[in-house]
Amino acid sequence: MKIFLLHLAVIVFFLPFTVSAITLSLNDVNQKVCDRFESDVSRMAAIMEEVRDRKGIKETRVAFGGVDTPIKSADYQITYVAEAIAFQRAQKYPSEAALKSSLEILKGKILQAKTQVRKVLDSNE
Repeated sequence: MKIFLLHLAVIVFFLPFTVSAITLSLNDVNQKVCDRFESDVSRMAAIMEEVRDRKGIKETRVAFGGVDTPIKSADYQITYVAEAIAFQRAQKYPSEAALKSSLEILKGKILQAKTQVRKVLDSNE
């Protein structure tokens, strides 16, 4: 009985440290994936900057609405994804499933932005 109580005391004492270590690990994963996604978004933004420079377009940033050209649409999507990544970074996830689900949603947004950039590049050919 004493051994059981000793084991129980050890588990109760170390459980909070184990949970915080798992949470830290999920946060680390989230930050690393966000770093990778930000790298993709930076490349897309650089591509769009080059497209605008070559076309002599000074400004196309669109906060909301008025997305009537492929370039404005791509710029809007890039801005939208950058904001989504910033939001993702700030979140704390209680479980691996919650983190994975959120990252999958973010991945879909990034793929949508890539599609819009691809449309701009295809229309230039």
